[in-house]
Amino acid sequence: MKKVLGGLGCVGLLAFLLVAVAAQADTVVAPRRTVTPIYDASKEITLEGNVASVNKFVPKSLAGGHLFVSTPKGTIDAHLGPFALVSKKGVSVAVGDHVKMVGVMSDFKGVHVFLVRTIQDGSKSYTVRSKHGFPVLMGAVPFAKKSNLVNGGAQ
Repeated sequence: MKKVLGGLGCVGLLAFLLVAVAAQADTVVAPRRTVTPIYDASKEITLEGNVASVNKFVPKSLAGGHLFVSTPKGTIDAHLGPFALVSKKGVSVAVGDHVKMVGVMSDFKGVHVFLVRTIQDGSKSYTVRSKHGFPVLMGAVPFAKKSNLVNGGAQ
């Protein structure tokens, strides 16, 4: 009987310690991080140049397609977002093409990257980001406008 009570006492003490540790863990306050947007539409600029290389992936940089574009001020890394170069209806540019891009210069891990919102290659024009800087799914069909709906649905 003493063994049973002793065993229950040990189990009870262990349960108490686990609850105490869990309660202590709930009181720890995680440090707050403020996330600042890397795309500021008020700082949009237009750049022109010739495409030096087209890359679907660049190590240690933002995920997605990149164009390295030679401009009069040097070569820039133009980030097109995750969908621009992988979609069938995506951006179709080649090395040597002259492009005109609208976007924002930003820093990512200490590297200057030009976040492209629109890109024009000859007569073709592509929108790869929204006006707020969010990547656009190239070739996606937009939802129907409310004005096209009658009585809340299809007829």
